[in-house]
Amino acid sequence: MRRSHRSGFTLIELLVVIAIIAVLIALLLPAVQAAREAARRAQCVNNLKQIAMATHNYVATWSMLPMGEMPGGLSPNVGILPFVEQSQVYNALNFNAADPANPKAGDRWIWTNPGTITVGRSKISAYVCPSEINTAYNNDGYNFWAATYAWNAGTWWPRTGTWDGLFGRSYDDDAALRPYSSGLFGLNAVTDGTSNTLLNAEVANGPLFTGTQRTKVSDCYEVRGLTKTSTVDQAIAACNKINWQNGPIPWSGSWRYKGYTWLEGSIWRDWFNSIRTPNQTCCTMDNVSWWYIMKPASSYHPGIANAAMADGSVKAFKDSISRTVWMALSTRAGGEVTSSDSY
Repeated sequence: MRRSHRSGFTLIELLVVIAIIAVLIALLLPAVQAAREAARRAQCVNNLKQIAMATHNYVATWSMLPMGEMPGGLSPNVGILPFVEQSQVYNALNFNAADPANPKAGDRWIWTNPGTITVGRSKISAYVCPSEINTAYNNDGYNFWAATYAWNAGTWWPRTGTWDGLFGRSYDDDAALRPYSSGLFGLNAVTDGTSNTLLNAEVANGPLFTGTQRTKVSDCYEVRGLTKTSTVDQAIAACNKINWQNGPIPWSGSWRYKGYTWLEGSIWRDWFNSIRTPNQTCCTMDNVSWWYIMKPASSYHPGIANAAMADGSVKAFKDSISRTVWMALSTRAGGEVTSSDSY
């Protein structure tokens, strides 16, 4: 009798093989995603290190920190461009340009001048964390890039109403905003110690597209009922009540420009303050003044936000860090005693 031979797998065998492959993929996918995030986080830390070293080179050259708000409304990101190997971008800026759309006497907003559009459209890799999800900027006429790192403005509002960090206002369009620190000082003014003082931290971008899906850290929310004299506890309690999934976004939901553009020196764009600990919601007092804001460090790294210290080191700070400790790390001369084991 002729012996029969099977020429393939049975249906059950195929299903078993497919099931095994599916299980393997399910097991491997989180590991692959974790590896990718680890690589992105490493690049993010490297960016912060580069920014910190560039700032130290700036101080070595000019004997002072870059101003939080340079003449023309420019941010410290502009000042350190030559020290992050972006001299060609720096040299392309016309520092004498004035924006005719802002005709107030003495105001010169270089970053909105038509002659600077090419500069603003330059993506500075050191200013963008690869974990950031909002990276499309192309619908407001400028097409600028944002920065996912922001400069330490201290506690600001509502704790003291002063720029007690390393960066603050240099101009005055509101009597209550006169600068306590304009950035015109060196690191020797950091009497709390450069290793205990924040320099620059991750802050997630806000999307320009009105209908873009929200995340907990993508937007700032309007908190009604607060005033310029509200206490820290009042402001935090009101902000905690905001549901980030449907909370009110200032200016009829259209103002989602957190971090945008990297050119402008302001707390909405390129600074942060420490009233809110990392990865909490961002809140602004109203839709009248964008200066009265509690804008925390934030990121898309699970559970942490990276920050550069004034001594050039880079550290990861957990969401659970004490607010008292976080505020102490943001002041340059608060006299607080902060132990490294507290964070």
